[in-house]
Amino acid sequence: MTANAQVGKPSLTAAQQRFVSVVKQLERAPLDPNLKDDRAWAVRWLVAAPDLTVSVCADSLGRVLESKYVHADLVVVQYMLAMGAYILENPGRVNDLDAQQLAGVESALNAYRAIREAQSDQQSPALDNLLALQGKGELPAFVKQAYRQCLAEGGK
Repeated sequence: MTANAQVGKPSLTAAQQRFVSVVKQLERAPLDPNLKDDRAWAVRWLVAAPDLTVSVCADSLGRVLESKYVHADLVVVQYMLAMGAYILENPGRVNDLDAQQLAGVESALNAYRAIREAQSDQQSPALDNLLALQGKGELPAFVKQAYRQCLAEGGK
């Protein structure tokens, strides 16, 4: 008898699998109009999930919400959804808030890159700064510090 179990890989329900799949699709193609309903479903699913909580901190995204970037809402939603997907895919790190924040920011930056490729005139100085930090290997430290600041201020 042969057992084919993947050690360390969580067993996800169909809804959880769909959620993770949608998050990955949105990361690659955030402007795809065919994913609009999937994005709405994923947000509703995350909000309603009784055993899944994410901490949203605008500081971790370089305060992109305070800018006039036209796609800030998509980037922030991607950040939030990606943290949920990270928790589902890494259940052993459910209490590692720094790793969750970093996963969310990195996914948001991937979505931002996809937006820039599709609409090169749509740029965000705040997100470009985060990309520069990522390129220098300084993004994890920035995200950790920003999240700590957010917690100290009671969230934003």
